[in-house]
Amino acid sequence: MMMMTTMLVLLEYMQLTTSLLSIFYTTAQFAQQVRLLNDEESQIKTFSMTTVAQMVWRTLIVGSRILIFVLFALLFKHWLFVVVGFHYLLMFALVYYQLNLTDRHKQLIVRIVYNIVTPFVYIFDYCMNWLAGPSRYWYLMCYVPMYCENVLMSGLCLWYAITTPTTAWYIVPGCICVIVMFPLGVHVQLAYYTYWHPKAPIEPVIKSTQSQDNAQKTKRLQLTTWSEFRTVVIDINKDENAQ
Repeated sequence: MMMMTTMLVLLEYMQLTTSLLSIFYTTAQFAQQVRLLNDEESQIKTFSMTTVAQMVWRTLIVGSRILIFVLFALLFKHWLFVVVGFHYLLMFALVYYQLNLTDRHKQLIVRIVYNIVTPFVYIFDYCMNWLAGPSRYWYLMCYVPMYCENVLMSGLCLWYAITTPTTAWYIVPGCICVIVMFPLGVHVQLAYYTYWHPKAPIEPVIKSTQSQDNAQKTKRLQLTTWSEFRTVVIDINKDENAQ
């Protein structure tokens, strides 16, 4: 009987692991599948550092979200829906704003479906960009609230663990993993866009300058303002609609 119980527990853990790996892989593969519709130069090879970087990046981001949702739900039950609902409303506003920047989806029913469904995906990660062009500000608008929510929920879970003597042992290490995993994922994302993106380095961000002391060219990061970013996105999507 005990042997059977152990086997069932191991089977449940295996099912959970395979399910999580499937989620991480699907999230990472979305960008690759979208690029199959574009020219050959922008496509991503299945076995490459680009794929590995995307897999690690998405695993850290999505994994941190799933982990903190599980921990928070274990301790605070239905209060998780408050956090998820708040984030959904933020992402709903973001998608609504994005759709107003382009005429690509003119049909009302299509816009309604996009605006309702897409924010559910953005609860876990910003893995679908409906607009052509740069996406750095979209990631910023999505990832900053995400990490703030992760830190807030982790802080509440740690407070609960400190004030309650019978708290499970995995609460504290789980919260620490959540706080660390997300910024690690962002660092992998930055490395991906710097070294392994099909069009790296990103031309609008990297600017060549010539030193007055010598004629050697160096590269430095140049920040793009919101107005410049918005103008580029609108122009690119206007050209996409014209084709």
